[in-house]
Amino acid sequence: MDKIRILLIEDEKIIAQNLKSVIENFGYEVVDIVTTAEEAFEVAFHHPLDIVVSDIEIRGLTDGIEASRVLQNTYNLPVIFTTAYNDEEKIKRASEVVNMVGYLVKPIRIDELDTLVKIAVSKYKILEKRKLKEINDHYKYDFENKIIYENEEEITLTRNESLLLSLLLSSDKILGYDAIKSTIWQEDSGSDVARRQLIHRLKTKLDKIEIASEKGVGIYIKE
Repeated sequence: MDKIRILLIEDEKIIAQNLKSVIENFGYEVVDIVTTAEEAFEVAFHHPLDIVVSDIEIRGLTDGIEASRVLQNTYNLPVIFTTAYNDEEKIKRASEVVNMVGYLVKPIRIDELDTLVKIAVSKYKILEKRKLKEINDHYKYDFENKIIYENEEEITLTRNESLLLSLLLSSDKILGYDAIKSTIWQEDSGSDVARRQLIHRLKTKLDKIEIASEKGVGIYIKE
């Protein structure tokens, strides 16, 4: 069976290496260790991932909670948080922002980490996600490699078009305009014009998918 692929977001080098060893001893794969949200977004865009294990406090302007929110919204990834303190306020915020599998207080008990990974695999049906998803009679989507096919032929998308499509397919409700802006442009100020142009380009390339909009709210794929 293919290994479960984990992204580790941790800025304490010794802790990160220890976690990597533990995770690999369980038989899972650590795709990468990153210390900032920006690094995490790059790895997620270029590599197939199954689970995110993230410290709540990381380097940079974007903390582990916000970084995990973006990763989960874009790629529907389960998140396990780690924290140095049993900080109820931050854990409460994390649970409100991210549909987390659970959290671990350092020093981490390895049996609890293994249990949470197994829960994530089952709850998110990770192995099933590796199959091509049929969007409709014309399109199939490869979640692993972030590729969409029309009648078995790959459609070339730009980075932002690919991110928008992943957001749409990972959302089980209307994809809000604010979520599009914060995920795709992050700290950069993506304008309403840029967002409308991006949606228009995706609709044009995927003209057999009906991407509908709700005025002032967001977009969704019409069944």
